[in-house]
Amino acid sequence: MMKKAVGFLYQSMLLAVGSLLCAVAVRSMIMPHDFLARGLTGLALLIYYKWSVLPIGLLYLLINIPVFVLGWRFVGRRFVAYSLWGMAIYSLALSLMDWEIPIPDPMLAAVMAGALSGLGSAVILKSYGSSGGSDILCVVMTKLFNMTLGTGSMLINAVVLTLSALLFPIDKVLYTLVFVFVGKQVTDEVFHGLAKRRTALIISDQWKAITEALTTVHRFGVTLLHGQGGYQGTERPLLYSVVPRRSVSALKRVATEIDPSVFIAIMEADDVTGVEVGNQPHW
Repeated sequence: MMKKAVGFLYQSMLLAVGSLLCAVAVRSMIMPHDFLARGLTGLALLIYYKWSVLPIGLLYLLINIPVFVLGWRFVGRRFVAYSLWGMAIYSLALSLMDWEIPIPDPMLAAVMAGALSGLGSAVILKSYGSSGGSDILCVVMTKLFNMTLGTGSMLINAVVLTLSALLFPIDKVLYTLVFVFVGKQVTDEVFHGLAKRRTALIISDQWKAITEALTTVHRFGVTLLHGQGGYQGTERPLLYSVVPRRSVSALKRVATEIDPSVFIAIMEADDVTGVEVGNQPHW
């Protein structure tokens, strides 16, 4: 029971911090310059700017009702439940915040808002939920149409920005594109970049000794792949390993000390999913 309570508090903290950062970006930097935003926040802002029928927080809440109905049908219940909690925090923050960070330069405001929103989104991605909106729609499209989350997000943003271009001055839409781009870059860097890993492919006649040194001394995970030379057709094993970026030099040193003629290819591994690594989908 205590473990569940601590887990709930930790997830709530992630959702609260991430949602508050996103809300600050919208209320204090986006709205003072009449920019829009990505996803359903952008749709709520579009309606708010054009008609001002309801407060922005309430508009976002109402737009999310059909989205959560779909989510309850097609997405994991835990994800939807935590997302409801995250959406409530985000909607409340949008409603209660009423202050502006004085950044007169619109380009700087778009960049700063994107950075803050991207950081908030990365924190939310570490939780079991979301702040509602397009996150749930993207997961639903993944479940129904086998579409990647990135493709789903791109389609939703394309619809929102196309509507914005028809209703608002083009400069506002272009500043919004800057905000969206910066937010995506910061989210990727924070979510994946803080624990960046590298993929190593190793080819050597001394593969047994290299495998033993990497697994027993340095505790690297190594997978043995069966390869065949393209020219001579010689059978030779390939060692495959995913290691933290800081450990690449150690891996190279171990392999070259055992076999000076070893072949090593190091590649970026931007998104690695696994029980020990993290980044598993929570939905």
